[in-house]
Amino acid sequence: MDTLMRGSIAGLIATIVYGVINWILFMLGVLPSTLTHYAAVFITPPGTAISTLPLFLGVVSNIMAGSFAGVILTYLLKWTGYDYAFIKGIGISLVFWPVHTTFFPTLIGPRLYETLSPIMVLSTLVLSILWGIVTVLVLQSPICNKTHD
Repeated sequence: MDTLMRGSIAGLIATIVYGVINWILFMLGVLPSTLTHYAAVFITPPGTAISTLPLFLGVVSNIMAGSFAGVILTYLLKWTGYDYAFIKGIGISLVFWPVHTTFFPTLIGPRLYETLSPIMVLSTLVLSILWGIVTVLVLQSPICNKTHD
């Protein structure tokens, strides 16, 4: 399996795990929103009602972003080796965390804290770290056909 496909699959699986945990915490009342809602707000015009279509677009954008980030992590591991892979996975997720919580939303519109509460900022940090760990686990598993390049 080539590097692009391995990274896409690993990022997709990690994003699904990330999203499911986020939805469970939302349904339990721990979090006031989900990352799908967050993505839906930022990819639709201001004031758009959060209905089925924006939520679907939020899911699609989360999956695309997670798969793309998985490819980046896969190439990083291919170039640097799998020694300390978990630290690299956590590191790349910590680099991506401020990008998807501050940089991209600021480009789209300065509505970050209208949408993302402080507890959501903290949860995205923890979930980003989880994403990095799961991505590395998938890349090292038989799902991706080999443990390293």
